[in-house]
Amino acid sequence: MPTSAFTIPALDNGMLAQRPIRLTMAQLAPANRFPDGSVLFSASEAQQIYNWTLSYENLSTAEWERFQSFLNATQGGSASFLFLDPIGNLLAQSVNLESSVWLAPSGLTVDPFADPDQPDSYILTNSTAQPLALTQTASVPGAFTTCFSLLAKWPGAASFSIGLTDDTATASHAISASQWSKQHVRLSSNAAAQTRTVSITIPPTTQVIVASPQLEVAASPNAYCQTGANSGVFTSAWLAQERFDSQSVAPGAHSITLHVESIRSL
Repeated sequence: MPTSAFTIPALDNGMLAQRPIRLTMAQLAPANRFPDGSVLFSASEAQQIYNWTLSYENLSTAEWERFQSFLNATQGGSASFLFLDPIGNLLAQSVNLESSVWLAPSGLTVDPFADPDQPDSYILTNSTAQPLALTQTASVPGAFTTCFSLLAKWPGAASFSIGLTDDTATASHAISASQWSKQHVRLSSNAAAQTRTVSITIPPTTQVIVASPQLEVAASPNAYCQTGANSGVFTSAWLAQERFDSQSVAPGAHSITLHVESIRSL
């Protein structure tokens, strides 16, 4: 994980953007044209282009000053920065808890579980005499409020917990769910943390079934967004605009519109 990075600043309420947020995506693939006029697109070199439109209204003076500092740090948009998708899942491999991005200590096994009501489910088994946690850490620089959520159940109604930790604070939530239910825990950072670590802690000699883990910049869970190798953390993004639609007419009445762009290989 990077030790330092900058991104669009957090709003006073810990959020990254105001609603509505507009996201458009397009695919780009190199094309080779042959003498007979045929065209072959190179799928192996295809890229996905993301473009977010973020419109901010009625910013406080402190928020406005943070945005001005951000624009100065990007040299008016020419420098790249780390960007957190404000409507995405910041965890990688949310559909594959056996992936190496999820860290499981010795004694905690993670196995696929066939459930007709919930695809991509996993059963977590703690065979030891001490609590063990499945964890994942994401790069989330900034004083953002983050929310970790998942679906969970265990017919025996055993109690377990989920947690969310940054560089300075920890939040946890105890769960006992005999049927599928959505659970979440929220953490409001007091400082410009660099990372967030989510955890699913299983008590000794206990099993729990989980699915759909999600970490997002939010105060409460939004609709689940499944991820594979890529998460909603974009390590290189930039401001895709030549000018900034901004206005500063009075304290608490500042506004600005930002167009953020990033590219990923497919």
